[in-house]
Amino acid sequence: MKRIISLILSLLIMFISIIPTKIMAEPLPLSAPTIQAESAILIDAKSKTILFEKNAHKKQYPASITKLMTALLAIENLLPTDLITFSKEAIFSIERGSSHIGMDVGEQITVDQALHSVLLMSANEVANGLAEATSGSIENFGIKMTERAKELGAMNTHFVNPHGLHSENQYTTAYDMALITSYIYNDSYFSEIMRNTTYQIPSTNKTTETRYLSQQHRLMNQQRDSKTYRADVIAGKTGYTDIARHTLVTVSKHSDIELIAVVLKSERDSLYTDTNALLNYGMNSYRTLSLHSPNTSLKTLPMYSIKSGQTYQAGNCSIAVENPLSILIRKDIKERDITTHTDLPEYIELGASKGSIIGSITYLHGTQILAKNTLLIKDIEFSASPYTTVLPTPNKFIVEKKFYFIFISIVLAIFFIGALRFFIKRRKRKKSTKLKFNRHIK
Repeated sequence: MKRIISLILSLLIMFISIIPTKIMAEPLPLSAPTIQAESAILIDAKSKTILFEKNAHKKQYPASITKLMTALLAIENLLPTDLITFSKEAIFSIERGSSHIGMDVGEQITVDQALHSVLLMSANEVANGLAEATSGSIENFGIKMTERAKELGAMNTHFVNPHGLHSENQYTTAYDMALITSYIYNDSYFSEIMRNTTYQIPSTNKTTETRYLSQQHRLMNQQRDSKTYRADVIAGKTGYTDIARHTLVTVSKHSDIELIAVVLKSERDSLYTDTNALLNYGMNSYRTLSLHSPNTSLKTLPMYSIKSGQTYQAGNCSIAVENPLSILIRKDIKERDITTHTDLPEYIELGASKGSIIGSITYLHGTQILAKNTLLIKDIEFSASPYTTVLPTPNKFIVEKKFYFIFISIVLAIFFIGALRFFIKRRKRKKSTKLKFNRHIK
């Protein structure tokens, strides 16, 4: 009996020791981080889904993260090889002591060199030069910045300058800056610039010296700060003014997870701590879930047509999503917990073609909308028409009448020929008799 009890206890101890191992194999999602900054947000770079927010729609001063919008407009309107000639206004309108790379009036550099100066070193006079090259003046460029921001969905943002130095009329929100960043992040040229942690501008028409540039974002530059550096951070922009305090935009990519973190009105000590907390929360608490593929038929709808006042089924349409889509979901959410709502007609009318957009699908977790996708006709299988083609029957009377006239014509022709032959023979006969009679008289 003692041996049996001892064996049972041993097995229980072994079983209990296994349980923690299985639980720890997949870490549970982290609780939401505590953020010191006044405003902050974390979004999925692909779907723009908000994963965390704190005062995300509160208006704040952006400082130099403004230059992300400046870079976007320059990339959209100028060529990398275009030359920028710096005006007196561009150089001397900025505050003394603010970030710059020492450009001179009349000096020329390329747009590519200017963009590196703005995005790596946050050079304010270079931002002015890009603005003038793009829109003719700093004022016009500010108007264009605001218009473009609203086109991207940044409705609570207003710009008056390209560099971010303080102005009461220049403001944004954490949410708006995340949207702007998600857009420029998809530009391949911007990504190419971000891959350069260092850059050199050789001698120009005004100087023989080489300008050395270095990325100021501490999570991106291993040479600048090896302890703070993160290999998953691939883009970003720093900002600071006395009133705006510290601002920071960060883009992180790890495997198939792409995140954008924005921190506004932060203090120096908590700036990178907050950003790391946001990124770690996103990486550890979320996973990527692939939704329906365009190659998968979700539903079949009948295609109807009307002929001779009657409705008949002309075929069947298979329905699929327009684009492949993946979303980030919390690791504690199971796939079975995700529901879908489709907005589709009951049937398709004849005339619709393959690829026609006919509805949408929404993915939900409870009442929370996770993602949306467009639905279109993937393929059409036409049915045989229930209406056989009936050729028009020729008029029987017309046919009979036609043959009657032909027959009569033939009979008349035969009769005429026969009569003609009869008269010819008769005439010959009379002539022959007359000759015989004359001979007899003689």
